[in-house]
Amino acid sequence: MSTPFDPYIPLLEYLVVWFVIVGIAMLLKSDKHGVVAKPYYLMLKTVAFNRILERIGGRFQRAWRLYFDIGAVLGVGFIAFILYAIAKNAISLFQRSSQAGPTLVIVPLPGVTVSWEIFPYILLAIAVLLIPHEAAHGIASVLDKVPIKSSGVFMAIFLPGGFVEIDEPELAKRKAITKLRVFAAGSFTNAVSFGLVLLLVFALFQPAPAGVLVTGFTPGGPATTAHVPQWSVITGLNATSVSQVQDIATYMSRATPGSLVQVRLNNGQVFNVTTGKSETNSSRAILGIYNQNYVPLRYNFLSTQSTYQLTYAFFWLQLILINVALINMLPMFPFDGDRYFDTLLGILRVKNTKPIRTAASVISLGLLGSNLILSLILFGTVFPR
Repeated sequence: MSTPFDPYIPLLEYLVVWFVIVGIAMLLKSDKHGVVAKPYYLMLKTVAFNRILERIGGRFQRAWRLYFDIGAVLGVGFIAFILYAIAKNAISLFQRSSQAGPTLVIVPLPGVTVSWEIFPYILLAIAVLLIPHEAAHGIASVLDKVPIKSSGVFMAIFLPGGFVEIDEPELAKRKAITKLRVFAAGSFTNAVSFGLVLLLVFALFQPAPAGVLVTGFTPGGPATTAHVPQWSVITGLNATSVSQVQDIATYMSRATPGSLVQVRLNNGQVFNVTTGKSETNSSRAILGIYNQNYVPLRYNFLSTQSTYQLTYAFFWLQLILINVALINMLPMFPFDGDRYFDTLLGILRVKNTKPIRTAASVISLGLLGSNLILSLILFGTVFPR
């Protein structure tokens, strides 16, 4: 018998395992071996990674310097663009424009703020985001002889990542260009990673959808009754060709409940489905499927299910990489954009930067807050499901 607590049982089981692992680490005094164990995180803190970063930064110095110089220059554009983007979206949300999209908060608490289905994809995207981000800060630092105090990897319950602890007093003594390189390095690297993911998607996938993938069914729905297979690809409904989800929506908007629909699949199979009624609108016909556009690989080396999973992984990688790269450059404490902005003010010979930085933080926070509040009002949530 199901209960309202069922969705949270896997979360509780995970937390039990987590606290057992942390408890064992604390009892064994794992900090002697460089593993810091706290109730809310496990951290491997070492100088071994320092040497790796120093070795990487010591090679191809001209190329690295050019790379981080580009990032330092583009940092100004990142700040201008993200301020413009969140201001424009807040106005669109306020005006209830169809062009406005919800502002989402990625808090990886499966079963609570994100569904268990998308949790692995978000976890992968966050790891790909954080580790290169922190490594870029470290390489940019050693490039200009700013010492790294420590580095390592961590797991904060659900959040994986890496960190680089830079010698901040030493960095404060360096030239403005060094600071700009270091502060912009993480976001710039995330933006570059985003570009590489886009290139990989272009190389792997065909440019347009070639049908609609059946990812699931409503319980006892028409498609289930007709034995339509999960992970099959719909290419036609009766005499109507289907290449994307909108084609199905358009066809079903004209269909009536109880009508017979021949569902054609990309493998030549045909299933006769008698449409059902929508629970919210008895005059609207439904097939009883969950679906999404099927974009096939250029070379079919994976099943349709694996292709869907790969597509979903790339979707979350792109979404998180570019958005976090830009948000991190907001001139708002404690983001990198705040210290980058402070360095810019120093270049402009502004003596007392604190009032301007405070005003920039308030404006940035206000714009972000407006997006979140309006998204909550219009879309009912700020968490992806």
